[in-house]
Amino acid sequence: MSVWYNVITLVGLVIVASSILLLVTFALFSLTTPSHNPYVDVIGFLVLPGVLTAGLIICPLGMLVKAWRVRRRYQAERLTLRLPKLDLNDQRLRRFGLAFTFVTLFLILPLLGLSGYHGYHYTESTSFCGQVCHVVMEPQYTAHQHSPHARVTCAECHIGAGAGWFVKSKLSGTRQVFKVLNDTFPRPVPPAITELRPARETCEECHWPAKFFGQQLKTIVHYAPDERTTRREIRVLLKTGGGDDTVGRVEGIHAHMALAGRVEYIATDEELQNVPWVRYVLDSGEEFIYRSDGLAADDPAPRGTRRTVDCMDCHNRAAHLMMPPYSAIDAFLEAGHIDRTLPFIKREALAALAKPYPTLEAAMEGIERSLRRFYADRPESAAQAERIQQAIETVRAIYRRSFFPAMNVDWRTYPNNIGHLYSPGCLRCHDGHHVNQHGTPISSDCEVCHTFFNELNEPQLAVREGQFVHSMDLSQHTNLRCDQCHTGGPLPLCADCHRSGAWLNERGREGFRPTTP
Repeated sequence: MSVWYNVITLVGLVIVASSILLLVTFALFSLTTPSHNPYVDVIGFLVLPGVLTAGLIICPLGMLVKAWRVRRRYQAERLTLRLPKLDLNDQRLRRFGLAFTFVTLFLILPLLGLSGYHGYHYTESTSFCGQVCHVVMEPQYTAHQHSPHARVTCAECHIGAGAGWFVKSKLSGTRQVFKVLNDTFPRPVPPAITELRPARETCEECHWPAKFFGQQLKTIVHYAPDERTTRREIRVLLKTGGGDDTVGRVEGIHAHMALAGRVEYIATDEELQNVPWVRYVLDSGEEFIYRSDGLAADDPAPRGTRRTVDCMDCHNRAAHLMMPPYSAIDAFLEAGHIDRTLPFIKREALAALAKPYPTLEAAMEGIERSLRRFYADRPESAAQAERIQQAIETVRAIYRRSFFPAMNVDWRTYPNNIGHLYSPGCLRCHDGHHVNQHGTPISSDCEVCHTFFNELNEPQLAVREGQFVHSMDLSQHTNLRCDQCHTGGPLPLCADCHRSGAWLNERGREGFRPTTP
């Protein structure tokens, strides 16, 4: 009685043969098709090789089960069990051995090797990370596609080199797969900054902090939400600076890299926006502790997440940029995708984007309905029909890039720490309230990081270096953070904060007056 002949082994052989046929078909399909479906790739690169391997395991398993059953059933008769024998003088066995060797060496092993190699690289691809779990990862995948790091794969930042982080990421990914299958994943997904590798092992593979120095001239264009959509340019010299005194002065924004020391902080919230404690340590061992909670420097540090400042503490959305509606509309107006001659187009676009929508489909309908309703009663709407339609499509595109109702995500979910216009950003620490043991605060002087060039109406001078001039006199509001008024959507009105007009009547409405841009 031979152990070869059993149902389990036969099933294993059928699985092996079917898997080989499907893998060969998938390989031919992949070679002849220019575009790929992420779910088909999952089956071809991950599922089929696993099924083939399972079939190969089932075959000898069936033999072992058959042997165990025979010994148990015919133990009294002492039936001799014929195990497989290798006798190359047997012509039938020799043919079988040659066929088995040929199939194994030239078909099964190459298929498993190639599928394993490509499967590994597929799991490291942006397509796998962003498109397989489409609903869960749609916000991050969409933001990544429109970010400056769109050509950098997810794995290069979230995993990096080395087997340790690879294993850690795959174990974490397996846990997340079960959450997706059970529909228990959080909406929105928490920010990943605390789970990332140190920037020295990822960002610095391409960027070289020791060589960061100099200043960059940047022109920022804003459009007012008025009838004429008035354009205003702001020219600012960003003092990028650097943290290495061998190539330049240690100053400016990148002095935070502190190559001659380190900067630490404690955040008390998950988004790392509330920072009551900062410590600056020099190589000499001298340290300065800055606190905004009113406690002494030598008091116990507050509870929270402790981090050493690296690239990601400021550039936290460099690869997943979601633009605020206000800035996105400015960018599309400047590029000509939205016609600024349409009356109040920015105001109405902001209003359409600010409305809550339960689904993406409802948002697409609501945006069109909102804009068409506004322009329907205007006499020039018929002549501007094409431009209105283009504006509608552009505003819809802005929504698709920055709003994701299915995941309860929009651009505000993950604050961007670069700058300080729409989120606290730099002002988490540079707010003038963080004071060290010597009574010295962390500087909140604008001139430390940037210099503004203000336009002049004088014929001999075009611009003059100086302080930032706001489009309106802020009066007693100069101590507010920028993001407290610049919400990224429609600008707040006086009545949004001051429910009663008594404050304005007492202070005088002339406190808010236009100034020269």
